Amino acid sequence: MPLRGGCRKEISVQTLRCIKMPLQMLLAKAHLHVVRGCATLSTIQTKVATVGMDFGCKNSRVAIIESLVPHVVASEIERYTPSYVTLTELDSPTSHVWCMQHLDRVGKRVATGQIAKFKMLRRPSDVVRDVKKLIGKQFDDPHVQEMRKRIHFSIIEGPSGEAWVEIHGVKFSPVEISSAIFAKLKDTVLMYQFHHKLQVVVSVPPFFSEQQREDIKLAGNTAGLDVLQVIDDPTAAVLSSTTNGIVVVFGMGAGSYSISIHHMPNTNIKDMKVKAQSGDPCVGGDQFDNILLDHFVSKIVELHSVDIRGDKYAMTLLAEKAEQVKVDLSSQPKVTVSIPFFTGSAEGPVHLNITISRPEFEKLVEDLVGQIQHKCQQILKDANITDSDINGIVLYGGMTRMPKIREIIYEVFGKHQISKVNPEEAVVIGSAIHAALFVEEHQEIREDVIPLSIGIESANGTFTRVIPRHTTLPARQTVTIPSWSGDGKCAHVRIFLGEHAMCGNNLPLGEVQLINNRSSYNGSINFEVTFEVNKNYVLKVCARDESVDQTSEVLKTLRIGNNVLCKHYVNKAVRDALLKWATKINDPWRMLAQYALNTLYDVSLSRRDKIPQDLYEDAVNVLTDLREALDTADVVLKDKVLAAESMVAAALNWMPCEPPQSDSLDSE
Repeated sequence: MPLRGGCRKEISVQTLRCIKMPLQMLLAKAHLHVVRGCATLSTIQTKVATVGMDFGCKNSRVAIIESLVPHVVASEIERYTPSYVTLTELDSPTSHVWCMQHLDRVGKRVATGQIAKFKMLRRPSDVVRDVKKLIGKQFDDPHVQEMRKRIHFSIIEGPSGEAWVEIHGVKFSPVEISSAIFAKLKDTVLMYQFHHKLQVVVSVPPFFSEQQREDIKLAGNTAGLDVLQVIDDPTAAVLSSTTNGIVVVFGMGAGSYSISIHHMPNTNIKDMKVKAQSGDPCVGGDQFDNILLDHFVSKIVELHSVDIRGDKYAMTLLAEKAEQVKVDLSSQPKVTVSIPFFTGSAEGPVHLNITISRPEFEKLVEDLVGQIQHKCQQILKDANITDSDINGIVLYGGMTRMPKIREIIYEVFGKHQISKVNPEEAVVIGSAIHAALFVEEHQEIREDVIPLSIGIESANGTFTRVIPRHTTLPARQTVTIPSWSGDGKCAHVRIFLGEHAMCGNNLPLGEVQLINNRSSYNGSINFEVTFEVNKNYVLKVCARDESVDQTSEVLKTLRIGNNVLCKHYVNKAVRDALLKWATKINDPWRMLAQYALNTLYDVSLSRRDKIPQDLYEDAVNVLTDLREALDTADVVLKDKVLAAESMVAAALNWMPCEPPQSDSLDSE
């Protein structure tokens, strides 16, 4: 496989095994199960991916569904792709050939993303950005004319009066530029995981007209995507949250902001209703940037008597700095912009050095903030509710990190629980969930595959899949389960059907008992448990002692009822698992938590008679805290994992203090 930068490197099988081994050991330790067998996944499912895309003014994102869990896919640098597009000649030398796209109409290459953004500082007139603001708009639209005064690339009138752009003398429609961005997002997914087909749901602002939505869909299809639906950003953001009831959704990106109040009575998105909606399609983070930019330009005139408004290079650089200052002021009380040799004047070079504090910035944008606050207050009246009726708040868009915006939200809607999802990624995660729900609803249940996963209960009630959904029948899988206690004691294995991460939300099928007849002195043994499902959905569970050469003993035969394999039940199980994706115990910190949990348990049990009672009690308390923190935020879980690792080290390294030996002279 060609690596980034155009290089090619051969990797041996042995190297791959060495890379993979630590992860296998970690998973085996975390779950105490080793799964192997001969199950065949349906070839149709492995070639199609359900994907969500957030097409933004400044940045675009893509998320893919894996095992009913949404994952935001990282681009070449960050977990987003800058929505910047430029042209590059075919023979232009570049080490980033892997991120280029052909545009056959003009026989040139389109550079999209970070490369185009870097080029903007050198040749601002050759880079198109904010194309989302142009799509579906006419050239004489007042907002388009206002935009022309601020940007440095050429916006022209199209064949039918639409707003088009021109690069290097070549005219492009916004749909063509947008398709280049979608093609880059498609490549991002394919570099992460190959699929023959991407089924995509794209999110757009709620103010978009039907024509704008059709143009977005056309751009996606032109890029080789199968665009299933174009949905509103607030709808996607709600799906990324696990909050039910009355939910306030506040979103603010680069180009617009919206406020909506949703009523979501259950996990069925068809029952979700929008009680009220408001916002402004022309006010977003860019307007805050422009106010800050104008402030800096005025300061330069005041300090150096130089007006840089006619210098597109200086204005482009200062605009980038203004955006970064706005971001930094969300976490810092004041920020200094320092650019040596920024421009020139009659007296010589101008070295820019301007400091602005957060209160100064908030004073500059108080009119915009006041408008937003008024809209928030009005929407409560429109929905005929009070802040006490609200069950939760969902935020999306980078501007929601601004302290003043958060202050308004708390002041108007109350200090309710805010969704823990990253605001920049809430929309793309919700879009991916919506895509998976859409595909599942329109997918027929095939008789030759199992529609829901069969698994067993692991530590702390987590669900470990043995036979995954969409496995072709008949199927057979084997699990190795250790039994730590001897002398005839039993290990209980509970079997479930479903897709949720926690067994309590899945359907129990039954339970088998593994009896260890060895003496405790001889230690643990491993049971080899085999699960077989035939085409009639009859599950047979067999087991044998790995250390004994004997045939497997049939422990239990279970028939999976047709009522739970119907379309309605399968859709509900998948929907519940998708909409409760945040409880999936498969992200890195939770995997480490499972590992630390089992390690500390083993260490404290084996050294119980060797360590002091107070140290043992501390270990038990740390175990309890870590077990309770499995469903909490990563920040909390991280602290508990580190505490458990410290306790493991303390228990392993503890040694009794030896009494001091008396000096030989004293003994005499």
